[in-house]
Amino acid sequence: MQSSEDTALLSLIRAGDQKAFETCFNRHWPALYAFAMKILASADDAKDVVQTVYISLWSRRERMQVRGSLESYLMQAVRFQSLKKLQEIMNRPEELDRVQEYILPVLNNIWEKMGEADIFREIDEQLTTLPEKTRTIFLLSRRQQLSIPEIAQRLNLSEKTVRNQLHLALKALRHHIAVAMLLADILS
Repeated sequence: MQSSEDTALLSLIRAGDQKAFETCFNRHWPALYAFAMKILASADDAKDVVQTVYISLWSRRERMQVRGSLESYLMQAVRFQSLKKLQEIMNRPEELDRVQEYILPVLNNIWEKMGEADIFREIDEQLTTLPEKTRTIFLLSRRQQLSIPEIAQRLNLSEKTVRNQLHLALKALRHHIAVAMLLADILS
């Protein structure tokens, strides 16, 4: 249920009132930013996501349909934009260290809490479609939380090969992993 303050604010925003938009921005920014940070573990990415949501809010203000509270609407928009950003991050080889350091440990934690959840069964099924070396490297990274140098040493491979194989695994699994990361919000 939307508060009368947010209803009035939304009406003013629809009419193009920049002060009302600024009030909305100041009121909801902290919660939206904290939510995006929890998902993305990066201040820059979290700011980008929240700014994208506010830009979209302003550009779509006249035709926007908000059911429920304005805050819920904005949170859903942040969740959606965060999912898109996670998919982008996991698709960039230069972000592999960040994925390894921040995203996979959170994923491991969620994996443990959810156990047999459908999304993790889907990820496990997707893993079976990967080449054996790629799957082994991903599992060493995920289950044993080994670093790239540790995996390279254990498998007698170059670090570059491990990075490439891990990137291929993440690319193949990025959608499922991004969805799982969003589930973290539900669990905490």
